[in-house]
Amino acid sequence: MSSIDLSKCPLCGSNDLGKMFDCEDHFSSRELFPVCDCRQCGFRFTNHFPSEESIGKYYDSPGYISHSDSDKGITNKLYRLFRGMMLRRKVRIVKRYTHTREARLLDIGCGTGYFLHTAREAGYRVTGIEKNRMAREKAISLFGLDLQEDLDHFAQGQSFEVITLWHVLEHLEKLNESIEKIEGMLTADGTLIIALPNHLSYDAGVYGRQWAAYDVPRHLWHFTPKTVEQLTEKHGMKVVKRYRMPLDAFYIALLSESYRGHSSLVRYPKAFLTGVMGFLYSLFDLKKSSSVIYIIKK
Repeated sequence: MSSIDLSKCPLCGSNDLGKMFDCEDHFSSRELFPVCDCRQCGFRFTNHFPSEESIGKYYDSPGYISHSDSDKGITNKLYRLFRGMMLRRKVRIVKRYTHTREARLLDIGCGTGYFLHTAREAGYRVTGIEKNRMAREKAISLFGLDLQEDLDHFAQGQSFEVITLWHVLEHLEKLNESIEKIEGMLTADGTLIIALPNHLSYDAGVYGRQWAAYDVPRHLWHFTPKTVEQLTEKHGMKVVKRYRMPLDAFYIALLSESYRGHSSLVRYPKAFLTGVMGFLYSLFDLKKSSSVIYIIKK
């Protein structure tokens, strides 16, 4: 298996790196991957991770909900139950930052297409990118969406008023190159919306290396509000607004409790308590939110 070993920070370029801990791939392979911090800027990332050509096997599971749309198991059933609520909230946020009727919207990493379908019903002209063939084909068959495999399939000069990445940026191997391409595809007054896990969150502190949102080796980059601002400024953009994602804390806590090996009698009440505490802390300090939505402008 070919792997990527980083000797410099992808964010600031410093070579002053330190391993924080080894993190287990609880979801798929049970392999350990080092999670490192840059001592210069504080950016956290997975190291020695599979290359783009070989990482596919770590996603190939019927339990990977964004690709398979699985309803097996209580956790996936809960995800599907709350998905409609989350989709409507996402579209409401998009509407706040678009001023053009029938604006062009590109969703990168669209999975099985539910967000694009909801956005299209709200009047947006939608296009998506999904690398996983199984998820892409399911989105096309379910909703008849216009989807591409990657950014390179778009014509030069093609632009969008809205570009969204819902828990996707942390998966992209070519971090800076991807952000540069995305910035170039955004209209001058367009809006980039990115949702990301936050490793400074309350639940991340509770679970440590067993925090499910580390999700190695699928998650390569582990962000905080500060490092997202540094990344966007590096590419000539700025964060203008942030929103918490309260439901994520419950879902991540439930997965994290399962990784601890707790029985369902223990798992669900503990996850619920962690989710409630995380939500309450985030009301006073957004940096305690399990996931954060960032509104970004040029």
